[in-house]
Amino acid sequence: MVNAAAATQQMLDLFDIKGIVHFGIAGNVNDSLSIGDVTIPKQFAHTGIWSWLNPSAPSIPDAVAHLDVARYNVPKGEGANLLGSFAYHSEQFFSELGKPNTARPLVWAQTSQQWLDLAANLEGMELQQCVNSSLCLPKKPKLVVGLRGSSANIFVDNAAYRDFLIRNFGVSSVDMESAAVVMTSLSNGFPVVVIRGLSDMAGGQSGENAIQIFGSLAAQNAVKVVVQFIKTLP
Repeated sequence: MVNAAAATQQMLDLFDIKGIVHFGIAGNVNDSLSIGDVTIPKQFAHTGIWSWLNPSAPSIPDAVAHLDVARYNVPKGEGANLLGSFAYHSEQFFSELGKPNTARPLVWAQTSQQWLDLAANLEGMELQQCVNSSLCLPKKPKLVVGLRGSSANIFVDNAAYRDFLIRNFGVSSVDMESAAVVMTSLSNGFPVVVIRGLSDMAGGQSGENAIQIFGSLAAQNAVKVVVQFIKTLP
């Protein structure tokens, strides 16, 4: 996250840039989507900001979400879990459009609506279905615009945490950079859009993670959308 933010800031400082088109692959946490699909989210949350709470202390009232480790005890509900819980926090957002040196709490960073509207015109475009002649996805991938995504310095490959993210944050994709890129762009007053190909089920699968098999396909589909999106820019 820090490296992504720093790289974005350097580009904005050193080059004559009109906006940021950020792309890559992501994990899928939305069961209505499939591996190979491409998502262009409208909002991103940084879900890597949390406090590990003292089990004997009161909870944090303004926390964005709580993850109670004891809920995942096996057998369920039996015994005390000394790991306690995590409280998720909002980001402290600084902007050149706001008061100098004054942060405001921000949970959802909104990508640029004008660019989202342009991207929506691409829904229905043809995407790649096969890695090679003998390995294809069961159904044709699609482009979806306007969902939510989350980012953290965590590679998610766990069904329980996947369910927690979609239940508490309503996100459809997880990655490790996008929220930082979006917030840095917005902080500097630049438009930004994120295009992510879904490479795996983020732990929702049975067996091994599919990123090694379909990661390249997801990346190629993301690039196809990026190329078409750039063509639509005025």
